Amino acid sequence: MPPLPGDTEGLADAFPQPRTEHPAPAGGEARRPSAGGARDNPCETRYLAQEAGERGTNQGRTPRSREGEAHPASSSSPHSLRERHPVRHGGAAASHPGARTVEAAGPARRRRLPSRPVPPLSPWQRPQGRRTEVYYSKKNSMMDSESSAPKNSKEYLRNDVTATSGKHYLCGYCAAFTNIAVTFPIQKVLFRQQLYGLKTKDAVHQLQKDGLRNLYRGILPPLMQKTTTLALMFGLYEDFSSLLHIHVSAPELLTRSMAAVLAGTTEALLTPFERVQTLLQDYKHHDKFTNTYQAFKVLKVYGMREYYRGLVPILLRNGPSNALFFGLRGPIKQCLPEATSYSTHLVNDFICGGLLGAMLGFLFFPVNVVKTRMQAQIGGEFQSFSKVFVKIWLERDRKLNHLFRGAHLNYHRSVLSWGIINATYEFLLKLL
Repeated sequence: MPPLPGDTEGLADAFPQPRTEHPAPAGGEARRPSAGGARDNPCETRYLAQEAGERGTNQGRTPRSREGEAHPASSSSPHSLRERHPVRHGGAAASHPGARTVEAAGPARRRRLPSRPVPPLSPWQRPQGRRTEVYYSKKNSMMDSESSAPKNSKEYLRNDVTATSGKHYLCGYCAAFTNIAVTFPIQKVLFRQQLYGLKTKDAVHQLQKDGLRNLYRGILPPLMQKTTTLALMFGLYEDFSSLLHIHVSAPELLTRSMAAVLAGTTEALLTPFERVQTLLQDYKHHDKFTNTYQAFKVLKVYGMREYYRGLVPILLRNGPSNALFFGLRGPIKQCLPEATSYSTHLVNDFICGGLLGAMLGFLFFPVNVVKTRMQAQIGGEFQSFSKVFVKIWLERDRKLNHLFRGAHLNYHRSVLSWGIINATYEFLLKLL
């Protein structure tokens, strides 16, 4: 079998040399005969020289010979090289026909410097490769809430969707729960203004008359509806974005807008919860039912269609508002001062979500007014969106400020609500 490169034992067998007694240098003893002439083999000498040059640069370690000794290249003096290997390095036996002169090969031994300890990264400094964002393209999307590492492999993106989308659903659910627990009383005041056109003072006075016991009356439907809705909003947006990015050849801005609209449309499946919430908050229906189960039972008499009364304004609101929210969240946060700590990140996320929520809440406020009027009715004719809007417009003396009555409270409520949602969502997303 032919010898392999670097196999000095094989080379010794392939090129046998006679056992030779070398003359000793002056004042020294005769060298022991080399076994099989392997040490005096010119091929072995050449490979050992190459091996010494390669190992001399390997992390500053001392080169080793075939027998495990320190290689002559690591000696501090050239005289020691000749004393230890007189045949190889031009000693007294250099005249032997099978010997060749080899110069010390390889650079001097280098000392390794101690490495500095690297401090651990905080959740805010860690690269967001597992977020929400592993399936982004090479260009930075305007819809990204955080910068993320781009991935080129579509197969990797497809396999990673299941692994990463779950935490978006969970973070959206927890963010909605926190928001509802804090802002439900404010939402109840706003609801009275939207339904009856009351001033803020009068709406608050009505809640005071209802008493503390009824303050959180009707919280179960929005708690169930909002937590599920926001979980679907964030989770489905990420899922639809990744799927469209993989299967549709279109600009990223268009695919993410489509994903936001699809997520909002899917949210509309939960309209029955919003419908029951409207009925429970209306004091005119206090004597008909006292909890969520009774409200669903009353609506069941009128058929499945009654659960989805007011579906059209919800569709008109959810799709466009989702597209604007996810589309402007990234650019608004980029305009804010750069965050360097936990607190500043929370503040920036709160400001970003609050501004977007207030703007979108004010923009779609008339749509919510029509939705509330349509869902406050039980039974009877299903009126179109335009017909209900005209009716409200006439009732409020055809004045725009009357149509937006309660919008200022909705503005402040949206700043608080969406600020909490966005800050909680981003905070939990970085922790998971």
